[in-house]
Amino acid sequence: MTRTGTIALSVIGIISSALLLFCGAWVAIFAFALSIDAPHAWQGDVRIGLIYGLVALALIIGAIFLLRGSIRRLRSLRQVRMPDRNPR
Repeated sequence: MTRTGTIALSVIGIISSALLLFCGAWVAIFAFALSIDAPHAWQGDVRIGLIYGLVALALIIGAIFLLRGSIRRLRSLRQVRMPDRNPR
């Protein structure tokens, strides 16, 4: 893969991880609201709240792994400077 392709793939991964993190946060808020009977149209249930909480946790963990992979890919592009053999 070329340098530009690696950078583009990493940027897409970073944006996707931000989207996954945002969705995971909203699912976590929704899970908390369901478990305490916040939307009064639905009956609150702790089990449903826990299931949605696990879904939120899976989304957040997936976002973290995707972000770590993208950062590692970008760091691999960094050029290492060699020490100068003829110091002045």
